[in-house]
Amino acid sequence: MWYLVGDIGGTNLRLAAVDPAGAVVRRCTHRTDGLTTLPDACAALCSEMGGAPEGVAVAVAGVVVDGQVRMTNAARSVSRDNLARACDVASCKVLLLNDFEAAAWSLATLDAAKVSFLQGGPAPQPGARVIIGPGTGLGVGSLVWQGARPTAVPGEGGHLRLTPHSAEEVAYFEALIALWPEVQMGDALAVEAEAILSGTGIPYWYRAIATARGEAAHLEGAAAIFAAAKAEEDASACRAVALMARYLGGVAGDLGLVLGARGGVFITGGVAQQNPWMLDNAFLAAFNAGGRHSKWRAALPLGLCNDPDFGLMGARNCLFVQHDRPLPD
Repeated sequence: MWYLVGDIGGTNLRLAAVDPAGAVVRRCTHRTDGLTTLPDACAALCSEMGGAPEGVAVAVAGVVVDGQVRMTNAARSVSRDNLARACDVASCKVLLLNDFEAAAWSLATLDAAKVSFLQGGPAPQPGARVIIGPGTGLGVGSLVWQGARPTAVPGEGGHLRLTPHSAEEVAYFEALIALWPEVQMGDALAVEAEAILSGTGIPYWYRAIATARGEAAHLEGAAAIFAAAKAEEDASACRAVALMARYLGGVAGDLGLVLGARGGVFITGGVAQQNPWMLDNAFLAAFNAGGRHSKWRAALPLGLCNDPDFGLMGARNCLFVQHDRPLPD
């Protein structure tokens, strides 16, 4: 007996076979923009395992509707029926999850050794938990308990609104909206959070800041922008990343307050995992800046989740709960 779990983001397609105890026994990784499709990759893994899995759970970066999901930041769609055929199982045995619904499920078996705590921790605390991940996009998930049974709350928190926090930033937002009008929210000087807090958004944000400051935008791509900001080689890159970190801290603290996340708020995703230096004192100050509730926010555990397999483990956890199997310790 084995289970197939997957985590499909805007950059990578990860699959794993797990045994009934929850241990990964085989895995494979492909580029999302490559030639290998998800059904083909699933069929290949089933062939390697010598038969069909007992169940399938795949987390996808997009909104799941009627057994299908169109990826938010990649030109691909995923269908439950197609996966069922590829794995030779009934459709009822296939779970499609939003990627940060799965991320939230990963918090049910969070390994504290894979978390770098900025405040609180590492002992697990009771209560709701929140996970927020700037990667190709911006994902948000939360985990709550119904008695002793954990359950994830899906949503699209990555698309909540951001507005300027100072007079200086007004020009940056105006330039960002001119460069990328689709991310403007209504007629206000506001954009969806993913427009700034993601690997897709940061190049637009960097160019907007350079434009507003009358500076040349020489850098291409998120990796180059973060590298230049870390080395303090480009003033617009430094400002773009510093503001991104401050906004991320504020959004994470707001979500922790909304969900009452006494179990912790966890940052993850490729951008944060590859650039932990950005989670500095200014980030922490923004997280804890809650006016009359600043002390409440400062009491929330806050950490960077360094586990690259959080999506796979979340898909596994959801599948095991659905199958009434105990979660791994």
